[in-house]
Amino acid sequence: MFKLGEYYEDVARDIATHLKDAGMKVDIRTFTDANVESFDFLEGRMSELKEELEEKRFSRYERYINALRAVLAKGATSENFRELFQIEMDPEVNEKRQQLREVISGDLSEEELEIKKQNLASIMKDLMNVSNAESFVETQLNRNGIKIGEEVGDRLDDPIIRIFYDPEEDEEDHRLARITTNLTFYPKAEVFIDEFSATLVGELDEEFREEYDEELFKIEYLAEIISNLMKSSSGKMGAETFYERCTFQLEDEGNILEVDGIRVGQEIAKSLEKNGVLKIKGDTIKWKH
Repeated sequence: MFKLGEYYEDVARDIATHLKDAGMKVDIRTFTDANVESFDFLEGRMSELKEELEEKRFSRYERYINALRAVLAKGATSENFRELFQIEMDPEVNEKRQQLREVISGDLSEEELEIKKQNLASIMKDLMNVSNAESFVETQLNRNGIKIGEEVGDRLDDPIIRIFYDPEEDEEDHRLARITTNLTFYPKAEVFIDEFSATLVGELDEEFREEYDEELFKIEYLAEIISNLMKSSSGKMGAETFYERCTFQLEDEGNILEVDGIRVGQEIAKSLEKNGVLKIKGDTIKWKH
């Protein structure tokens, strides 16, 4: 069987549906995968970090916390917190988003677009700052055990602050250095096709061709290997000769494609035998037509 690739399970099943519709023999094998990511942080009370960080860097985080305090003081709820916080950070945030949408939409005249583009970099920077502030306060709410809509008490007077830290650029082995490690499990699936099935590549629908171009590329040239073998399918040949014919090279104006299937020649032969095309006997391959 030829392993086409590994995918999230829903993508694997979509690919398999297209392949089966083309008449290919398909096998899906599900498994559990995992990913480990580690992130470096500095963590301490706000007063501690103020002593450790440069004033310009600290002032950015201080502004985020002050915006959080202001929004909570206004009685923000879980329903309106995000909107109120964004406006607290930038009162013109909605207008700037609208300007960005207008540029992306492509509905403006060239003159209007040129005017809008002059401010685009500044707008993007402002919106990114709002997004960074949201991510920052979400972490701080979690670290300080604060839930929007509940009593805060004195937890924001000198809150625990956790910020990204680069050991290579910042002080190495900083006393406030901490690590967050994320271990995530998720379902995945491998998609396999019978090698001989690749010869049905011409039956694949247009949607598959547009969505899965890498998979199409693999199947097409596996089919080409088999097609080249079939052109000389008469009598007997040694297994090594068969394997050597599983490789070829194409050239187009100096652009070269090398297709090397020598190492899987035995698997291809087994697939062809299973589909009644040839017979393997020891080191000899006998074609059936």
